[in-house]
Amino acid sequence: MQILFLLMATLFIAVTSCTGSSGPQGLSGSKGPSGVTGPQGVQGVDGQQGSRGPQGIQGEAGPVGQSPSEAELSMLINKLIGGGPQTPSSNATSESVESNTVSPGGESQFAITSALCGNNQGPDCTKLRLGDNYHTTSAPQKGYLYSCDEKNPNAPGSTIAKLTWISFVDNVWDFLKKPWLPEGTFSPESGIYTETLSIKDRQINVNNLPVDGKIGDWPMTNYPALTEIDRNPGIPSASNSSFTYTLRPSEAPSPTCVSLGTIGVTKNGVVIFNAADGRGNDAIAHEIVDIFGGHPARTNYHYHFIPERLDNETLEGGHSGLVGYINDGFPIYGYKGEGGVEMSNDDLDLCHGHHHGGLGYHYHATLEYPYTVGCYKATPIATRNVGPQNQQGPPDRGSSGRR
Repeated sequence: MQILFLLMATLFIAVTSCTGSSGPQGLSGSKGPSGVTGPQGVQGVDGQQGSRGPQGIQGEAGPVGQSPSEAELSMLINKLIGGGPQTPSSNATSESVESNTVSPGGESQFAITSALCGNNQGPDCTKLRLGDNYHTTSAPQKGYLYSCDEKNPNAPGSTIAKLTWISFVDNVWDFLKKPWLPEGTFSPESGIYTETLSIKDRQINVNNLPVDGKIGDWPMTNYPALTEIDRNPGIPSASNSSFTYTLRPSEAPSPTCVSLGTIGVTKNGVVIFNAADGRGNDAIAHEIVDIFGGHPARTNYHYHFIPERLDNETLEGGHSGLVGYINDGFPIYGYKGEGGVEMSNDDLDLCHGHHHGGLGYHYHATLEYPYTVGCYKATPIATRNVGPQNQQGPPDRGSSGRR
């Protein structure tokens, strides 16, 4: 009944608006719809102004005495009913794509927690110092990475506009808001770590996969939300590496810069890269790693910092146990120093280490950049068969640059 009433009202309006030598102006209102446009005819005379609202939009005149077509009536009825004709539009596709796009903060489903962040010691995990501006090639400085390589903004890396957990204004980043690749079904072969001592040397052999079997669900391309941030298509696989360190490293006259690629190895069988990504920025803040602390450069799985779970031994006095060795032969220990207190850059020297009792000189892991070492205290060894030395990430990963 409602549609029939509307149809009759429409016919009445259409007939009265099309009489005479030219069509009169449609009724005006505050925001009424314009009248149906018929085929071009003789210009109609001006209509009278409505009793309410501003001047209505002047409709074009139809031919003398001609009734509107069936199609025009149908369009007018649809307008009065409120539906309007449904026509295909490109907007429907764009809206569908937009609904699947990760919004700021949408990566929170991949966030992790940390015992180090809740112990009331060490740095504030929600405001960790961003290492981008603490990269130097001139000389070692406390809290800096003394790198052998200049920054390379054209290198592959993450999409800067997607790094919502970083404040580039305050130069800080939030460990608890950063996304991490979750655990899944990916299961490479078992990790290997062997250590053989001679009179002078310590030989370590690894296959560069975690001995404890803890690794993320690579490849990351299975996770579109994370791939939007960091287009790393790498898949970890076994890569046999051998390291021979002197049992008695001695400090060099001056510190040595740290190169890209492998700078040490953990007792978990996975190598350590320095704190910078291929662009020279803070790798942990910028790049996606898995919840176990590593990610691949092509097939070479590696850590840019010491995963917290590897700090699982406590020495006398609460000091953290050994977690690995750096390429100059000095050991690296976990996050806690004397008394079991978490270490910070303030407790360490230019190279991110210190002398401590019977342990002698050693490095410490921290949640502060540069995370592992800032420079080599002794002369580093040459490494072999440990993956790309001049590339922190796979060359075919998407390069986004700064936007």
